[in-house]
Amino acid sequence: MRFAWKWVWAVLLLFCCHAAAQADYSICNYNLHVEPDFLHGTVRVRTTIEIDNPFLLTAFEFGLDSVYKVSLGNGNPGSQVKLVEGGIRVEVPHANRTVRLELLSEGSPGKSTNEERSVIDPDSLFLLWSDRWYPIDFDHWAPVTTTIVLPNGFLAIAAGRIRSNDLVGNQRTIVFVERNPTVAFSVFADRRWIEEEHTVGGFRIRTLLYPESRQWASTIFATSPDVLNFFTQLHGGYWFEQYSFISIQGIYARRSFNGFVGYSPAYLDKEMSRTGYDAHETSLLWWDGTTRGSGPGSWQWTEGLGDYVEIMYEEARGKPLAPNVVRFRDEYFALSADQDIPYTELQGNTPQAIIHGKYPWLMYVLRLGVGEESFRRGIRNLFQQYQHRTFTMSEFIATFERASGSSLAWWKAGWLEQKGALVASFDSQVVSDRGSYRIRVRLTQRGIARRVPAEIGIRTASGIQKRQVVFPEDGAPVELETADQPLEVVFDPDHLLPVRTAAEEKTVHP
Repeated sequence: MRFAWKWVWAVLLLFCCHAAAQADYSICNYNLHVEPDFLHGTVRVRTTIEIDNPFLLTAFEFGLDSVYKVSLGNGNPGSQVKLVEGGIRVEVPHANRTVRLELLSEGSPGKSTNEERSVIDPDSLFLLWSDRWYPIDFDHWAPVTTTIVLPNGFLAIAAGRIRSNDLVGNQRTIVFVERNPTVAFSVFADRRWIEEEHTVGGFRIRTLLYPESRQWASTIFATSPDVLNFFTQLHGGYWFEQYSFISIQGIYARRSFNGFVGYSPAYLDKEMSRTGYDAHETSLLWWDGTTRGSGPGSWQWTEGLGDYVEIMYEEARGKPLAPNVVRFRDEYFALSADQDIPYTELQGNTPQAIIHGKYPWLMYVLRLGVGEESFRRGIRNLFQQYQHRTFTMSEFIATFERASGSSLAWWKAGWLEQKGALVASFDSQVVSDRGSYRIRVRLTQRGIARRVPAEIGIRTASGIQKRQVVFPEDGAPVELETADQPLEVVFDPDHLLPVRTAAEEKTVHP
């Protein structure tokens, strides 16, 4: 069996290296060796990058924060490192098909640029991918081996599973290996964590929690397998070698990383007390990790789209919508159209009312527009076709067009590219006709007209029926029929569409 797995991983690495057909080059492997100095507040990193270079390039660029001084290792004679905006440019003297770069970087990083905490303090290490603490390439996926050297008493986490954990004297060396291609690596260590690890429901789950957070370990082990199983079935396959859950001091709320999620202790208390599970960050192990990239918007619009699968989990399990989801949607409705931002211009500081208040509901429009089967097929195809690489919005749309067999120009032009929530009024007329009832419903839009797939709720004495309709751009009415007398006709009964209507316009009594 060991021999068989060896060949599986060899084929996977070969696939990674030959992905160069879709780019100028491909990174085949990252090897990170991290040595923090907790006494002096410095971090030293030796990064080895193996590159498949079919077009024989002689220069490669990487992101790196300016607090780190960088030099080349002994394995790169004649090469040069030059500073460029946001990072470094490595020039090699000879154009070879295979390039192996060894880069040494060291610095006193001070505070994280993305979270309100120090990168290194006496008790912890916080190497967040977006702080560019190693020569980072946001667009190329690769397997990664991470070696971290720590004083005894520290625990650590990085992409992958622990392959060795050796103590010599008072120095512990931990090696993590992630054999699946991934991108944007984070490495954390802490002397206060308490570790627990179990295999539950076929998933290897590890928790690293502070003493005040450890009460939630049993809850995490009990609920995470169901969340992971749901998203695995929805997206197809879990990408990482392990699922871990950690608490981190100093982060705003919560984050997803390479196969693990992190919560601040206060937010962990809040979420576990309210729901007892994490679906938001766990869903982003697929969505957020798939769409890094350095282009406009990069992963921001996709994080918003990925919010919707959290809603799908809550729907499937009969759970209420997360309060944040509802709050951000209401905040988006409160914005004027000129306050909205095109998806191509989203940044890390874009208001959450836009990222989380708009994009999940665009996914709901898409789901209604293409139908349940096509929508789920589109998600599976998306993560199968673009597994281990970044996809663009055009590729996202094309995938769902193939899955549904229809054009999504109406969704792109009418919903994705329009600024502001749709404002509309709804009315209905009910006519009794030979023992049944015909209902004529109309949506009157303000501004640029859009095709609007929607649910209509028909409340009768026996309960509420939900019917799916599509309101055309020209405002023509849509007709429905029911055998039971309608007592009330409601537009968007679950309040999931990004359509703003006055409360008195949503309901019309026959």
